[in-house]
Amino acid sequence: MKLTLNGELREIGAAATISDLLCSLELAGKLVLVECNGHAVPRSDFAVTKLAEGDTVEIARLSAGG
Repeated sequence: MKLTLNGELREIGAAATISDLLCSLELAGKLVLVECNGHAVPRSDFAVTKLAEGDTVEIARLSAGG
């Protein structure tokens, strides 16, 4: 399945969830913000939010520092 991830076209496995995507990107367990098709996705919904062909996903990593 093809989707746009942070502005770039990507190919991912079918029937993937946001959690699956984060695992494939080695971001599982990291502090991230995820937006899917213009809507913020709560962390509690990552495992149940399915991705579909043509979705647009934005992932932002959070970091602390000075």
